[in-house]
Amino acid sequence: MVNRCFLTAAACALPALLLSPSVGNAAGLDHRVSRDTGGIYSLQDAVPVSLTLLAVGCAWWQGTEDRLGKTCWETGEAALGSAVATEGLQFIFSRRGPSATGDPNQWFRGGKGSFPSTHVSVTTAAVTPFIYQYIHEEPLVAVLAVLPMYEMVARVKAREHWQTDVIAGAALGFAIGAYEAHRNNPFVFSLLPDGAYVGFHHSF
Repeated sequence: MVNRCFLTAAACALPALLLSPSVGNAAGLDHRVSRDTGGIYSLQDAVPVSLTLLAVGCAWWQGTEDRLGKTCWETGEAALGSAVATEGLQFIFSRRGPSATGDPNQWFRGGKGSFPSTHVSVTTAAVTPFIYQYIHEEPLVAVLAVLPMYEMVARVKAREHWQTDVIAGAALGFAIGAYEAHRNNPFVFSLLPDGAYVGFHHSF
């Protein structure tokens, strides 16, 4: 429990630091890389969408009455929350991405920007509740962390985001996913009749 509380606190503090436009520039992290969207990098759009659809499907199938089902509901809610948060922040910060400029200091230019990365945020938020829930019993679940790492590399290679865009996206997604898992009571449960939902699998 102590480890989980520390993890959640750290997850909530990190985005606050990274969501400062001056941090990445001062650290000298942001730079263009050679563009590559082929091969393994061609899956970057499919990863967050697939994870979200799997979470939603699992949630409806399992219902709310077992551990797996509850984790799937947390995952779906975290992914949706991350998508909404990052899309909003992109309009607020309106940072020009590396596909539009070689200067990473182009902030507040109007319109939708690149900071933080939605792909990375959603992917991180989707895997965090599962890692958080099962890591002590099934250490191999930590392999899921490879997916956000892949997205971080792929989005930079596609020149859709700067390095600090994907770092901030991962931090924000992790914070939302960890918060959902730590609450252990998805918000959507309060919208369900009697706070519960019997999954489809009970019908078969």
